[in-house]
Amino acid sequence: MNMNKTRIAAVTLLAALASAPAHATGMIAGATFPEQIVQELTLVEQYATQAQQLQAQFQQVFNQAVNMQNIPAQLWPNISSQLSSLVSLVGNAKGLSYAAANTVSAVQSQFGAPNTVLSNYNASLQAWTSNLDSQIADVLKQYGLNASNFQTTQSALAAIQAQSQSADGRKAVMQAGNQIAGMMVNQMQGLQSDIQAGNQAMLNYMAMQAHTQVNQSNSVTPILTAPTGPGAF
Repeated sequence: MNMNKTRIAAVTLLAALASAPAHATGMIAGATFPEQIVQELTLVEQYATQAQQLQAQFQQVFNQAVNMQNIPAQLWPNISSQLSSLVSLVGNAKGLSYAAANTVSAVQSQFGAPNTVLSNYNASLQAWTSNLDSQIADVLKQYGLNASNFQTTQSALAAIQAQSQSADGRKAVMQAGNQIAGMMVNQMQGLQSDIQAGNQAMLNYMAMQAHTQVNQSNSVTPILTAPTGPGAF
């Protein structure tokens, strides 16, 4: 099922699951699970596209500066802007991974976990985040940068600003940024694939549960509405 069909399937569940809030995700206050799932699908698609665009833009700037001993002052603002966008993308992608994992946990808490599909999805999201952190740390180390200075968006931006004070520092963060930008294209494709498959599994399960609840309600209604004779209770 493609993403558009997945969104349609999510929308059709809104009425049936209107009472199933997704408060645990922290992305949409008071959202239902289908609304949350659509939001996650939309965001991962946007971030994947952004990663491709950013990688192309960064490569262009990198090609201008890579053979220069000293990066010209007029070129650095453009490089710095690309680095800031990259830092934001990494932070947003990790936040989406955490939110998606929270959605899985919340769905399991409310509807139960009938099989290992959702548990495997949750584990996959956690592995993705851990792998991303590891790869970024390896790249930073390769260029003599301390990964501990890049743990949060705020600290990463501060570290980039500090590195910009020297020619060697500017070149190091530029080279690291270019490599991470390329890496993020593959990482976002992987996350997009995981979220599409995992969220579809959640939609399928919730649809099954909603259908079961409707059937149970329909079978009970005639009994509840049937007239009772004397001595029935």
